[in-house]
Amino acid sequence: MKALISKNNMILKKQILLVFLLCLTATTFAQQEKDTIATEVINVVTSYTPTISDAFKSKDNPTIDTKDTQKKAQTYSINETQVPSIFTPNVGSYKTAIQPKKKINYLNFVRIGYGNYGTPLVEAFLTKKNRVHEFDFLLYNKASNGGIKNVALNDKYLNTNIALDYKNKQRHHTWKGSVNYSRNVYNWYGLPMATDFSSVIDAIEEQQVYNDLSLAAELAFKKGKLKNIQAEVHTFSDKFDSDEMQLILKPQFEFPLKKNKILADVSVEILNGEFKQNYEATENINYGLLSLKSGAYYPIQKENLFFSIGAKINYTSDLENKTSLFKVYPDLKVDYVVVDELFNVYAGINGGLQQNTYRNLSTLNPYVSPSLDLKPTDNTYTVYTGLKGKLSSRINYNVKATYSNEDNKTLFRLNQNLSDGTDVQDQGYNYGNSFDVVYDNIKTLDFFGEISTELFDNLTIGANAHIKSYDTELEQEAWNLAKFNTTIFGDFSFQKWRFGSELYIVGKRKDVLMNSDGSSIPQFLKAYADLNINAHYQFSSKWSAFMEVSNLFNQNYQRFSNFEVQGFQIMAGLKYQFHLK
Repeated sequence: MKALISKNNMILKKQILLVFLLCLTATTFAQQEKDTIATEVINVVTSYTPTISDAFKSKDNPTIDTKDTQKKAQTYSINETQVPSIFTPNVGSYKTAIQPKKKINYLNFVRIGYGNYGTPLVEAFLTKKNRVHEFDFLLYNKASNGGIKNVALNDKYLNTNIALDYKNKQRHHTWKGSVNYSRNVYNWYGLPMATDFSSVIDAIEEQQVYNDLSLAAELAFKKGKLKNIQAEVHTFSDKFDSDEMQLILKPQFEFPLKKNKILADVSVEILNGEFKQNYEATENINYGLLSLKSGAYYPIQKENLFFSIGAKINYTSDLENKTSLFKVYPDLKVDYVVVDELFNVYAGINGGLQQNTYRNLSTLNPYVSPSLDLKPTDNTYTVYTGLKGKLSSRINYNVKATYSNEDNKTLFRLNQNLSDGTDVQDQGYNYGNSFDVVYDNIKTLDFFGEISTELFDNLTIGANAHIKSYDTELEQEAWNLAKFNTTIFGDFSFQKWRFGSELYIVGKRKDVLMNSDGSSIPQFLKAYADLNINAHYQFSSKWSAFMEVSNLFNQNYQRFSNFEVQGFQIMAGLKYQFHLK
């Protein structure tokens, strides 16, 4: 009995000890969860400067097994199994994208046409170029059998021009040369109406022929102070054995100056010529002029402001009369952008000496007599200011006012009529049907305005106008100069059609005719409007047809005193464009 009780006590003691250990463990975990002692973390920041020695370089060398391994052969097979589908493709639903055809620009062309007044036209342009060489050839020939109403003399004309150009491009320079020949035939058909020439009309030799041969060369450098040099030789002659030669040499330089540059040009001109007789046939006329010109300007560009300051020096020597002239001219330009692309203000002052030649004057007026007194025109100064810009993205404008002072400005005035209508003169231009060149000191005030707009991508219209005022010193009027002229133009294209038009309006002019008895008759030239239109139809990329209508209002107006122009003129023809292989 005691042994049993002792055993039970031992078991009880063990159970109590187990419970005590479990409670102690639970209490310890509970104390850890309820511990509220704060833990402080201190961050220590210090600068660290790495060095190469700090880098760790791995010394492990991996071992790669390079033994060849034989790939197992693989075999594939496809088990075809039909799968029913409910999709039915629409064959007509796919269309290729339409690519616009690229327009081929043919540089070479031949144009042939024919018009009323017996007017044939032949024009051709050929070009061939590669990276180094470039060849150009131009041929232009237009003639007319005349037929102006109430004109007793022959009024035919012929214009022929042949030009050949060559250009060579090298790494450091480019040079080119050209040969140009022109032959122009005109007639002094403008007899004054105040005299009856019916008894001598058949004896008048009214034809004049001009021959012009020009040689030109140019050498341009990409580096160095000498940027460009040009040389020209012009020989000019006519049916009356008049001859003229002009030599021009023009080098251009560029000198660096800090971050900018100075641009300079030099010009040497030698002019020599002879007229076999003066207008009264008492002596011949010889002329020789030497002109030395030099100019330099310094351009400055700063944001919206462009400014150029410069000057010109001219020295001219009359080799026949043993006189000389030395002049200095200003050359200033300024352009300020007030609003980018919309509003610019510009102004300037310049001047210079212009050499008048028989060649240039006969181009301006082909009815001059071969008995001119040639002098240079001295443009003492020309002052101008203006505004230009855009009224919108499609409308451009330009307004300009100019005031110039010119000494020895050229004016075309009728020669004296040396015939009373019954006597025959030695030359066909002695009947008051040719022009002389007179000189006067003239101040000119010119207001100019121009506007153009591209209404649509295929429609462009525009207009410009001059309003002038002349103040003469020696002559009563600025002979044959209009105080107003304007040009209105437009271009329109639609598919294969192209249309163009120009309307020229010229104001009144004045001239004076001296009769054989010394009396003078004022000549008043009316204002006129000349409308020209043209149309082109493109058959293919190479072939096209054209039609040109001139003087649509059919007015026999006078461009020069007593010289009426042809009335309504129409010409049609074909044009072929191609590439040279």
